Amino acid sequence: MIFYFTGTGNSGHVASELGAKLNDRLVPMGAALVEGNTCYELKPGERVGFVFPTYCWGVPPVVADFIARLDLQGYRSECNFVYMVATCGDDVGQLVDMMRRLLARRQLELQAAYSVSMPNTYVNMRGFDVDPDLVRDAKLHAAEGRIAELAQSIAEGRVTTDVCRGSWPWLKTRVVYPWFRRHAMSDKKFHVEPGRCTHCGACVKNCPLGNITLNAQGEPQWHGRCTMCESCLHRCPARAIQYGKATQGKGRYYFK
Repeated sequence: MIFYFTGTGNSGHVASELGAKLNDRLVPMGAALVEGNTCYELKPGERVGFVFPTYCWGVPPVVADFIARLDLQGYRSECNFVYMVATCGDDVGQLVDMMRRLLARRQLELQAAYSVSMPNTYVNMRGFDVDPDLVRDAKLHAAEGRIAELAQSIAEGRVTTDVCRGSWPWLKTRVVYPWFRRHAMSDKKFHVEPGRCTHCGACVKNCPLGNITLNAQGEPQWHGRCTMCESCLHRCPARAIQYGKATQGKGRYYFK
């Protein structure tokens, strides 16, 4: 079983590829939370994977929320191999330590941790943008081999921590991440540029938490339950959605 969260598709692709290679079932965390379905029966010896993007060198709050509600019936640490895969633009800081603590609170033992470098998606602050085309394509090409390596390691049940922590991991995860959660998770700055929205509803369809509806004019409204996955911004075919002034003139990316 692979629990995954994805916004712009990077982690969804990794989860899908692992599911196909390992013949494991996929469970989207966002849909499970919306539906209130967080209780699952494990088969004897079934693997349990968590695949998700790195949020400012930490675990996305939506993933932490899902784990806090998760009830895995039949779990036994000696029989059920638990692993995580974090997609990231560059590095993950001390994310693994955070994930290990979150799982331990649910009496789950994290036995393997991996990271996969994928194209950057966070563009909501000054200095952050999507990768240049050559960098994006190089990451996507390298990711396919990396996913195959991970599948082999997971299939063999290797106990390992194979992630790119990067420089200053303590500072990034213990200082920058809490600031990000406190000050950069609001959806109040999302807006539509006048005259650009085509009322297609792609933002509504692609929001993993059902946080967006269309108003009487057919334009998106956000309702305060945003997980900052930026799916609405990147997947808007008219590039009509902006986040304050920070995203104007910046690129868009989602896994196709």
